[in-house]
This record gives sequence, structure tokens and C-alpha cells, in this order.
Amino acid sequence: MTTTAEPDGDRRREPRLRSIIAGRLTFNNGNASVDCTVRNLTATGAKLTVSAAVTVPDAFDLLIPQKGVTRRAQARWRRGDELGVTFLGAGEDAAEAALRRRIAALEAENARLRARVTELTEGG
Repeated sequence: MTTTAEPDGDRRREPRLRSIIAGRLTFNNGNASVDCTVRNLTATGAKLTVSAAVTVPDAFDLLIPQKGVTRRAQARWRRGDELGVTFLGAGEDAAEAALRRRIAALEAENARLRARVTELTEGG
């Protein structure tokens, strides 16, 4: 669970460079998305601005079209419309990770549907 305020003290490993870059948070297997502004960015995390009225899950994919980057992100703190995140899976591209999750979900759904078809054709 994330905290509601930025932690005391600066625990960043790298200085974050200020920016104003358009981004998009995607979650719910890519079925939901929210626009955001990337306020600062490093290889390990970012500070985002999103509408305070929007509910954002603790983990999501962050797409930054201007940089050609998609990263899996974990919320670390929230304050009003600001959100601090760290990036997960530094060794794996977030788009590839999202695709793997989507494939796994579709394979599970396919297996469920096959079982239901078998049930209906054999039990009917």
C-alpha cells in the first residue's frame, strides 16, 4: 500500500530532471487509461501529475510517447494530484511485460471457454 504523502527525506538514488512531458497510465490489462504529466524523470522513477479525481491503482504501465518508452510503475507516494513512482523490472521492457500478462489472461480465458464448450456438448 502506498502512503499519502512523500516520505521524509530524499531517498532518490539519482537526481530527477524537471520536465513537462505528456504521458499515459494504462491498467486493467490495458482496458483503462488515464492521461498524466511527467513532472520529473530518471531511469528508476518519476513524479507524475494526474487528476485528483481519478483513481489510479498502485501498479500500472506508464507510456511516455515523446521518449518512446513504456515502463511498469509502482506508486510510492501520493499527494493531491501528484504521484511518485518507481519503475519495476529494470531488465524487462514494460511493453513486453504487459504483453506477457495479456497473453496469460487470454490463455486462461481460452481454457475456460474450451472447458465450457466441452461441458455443453457432452452434457447436452
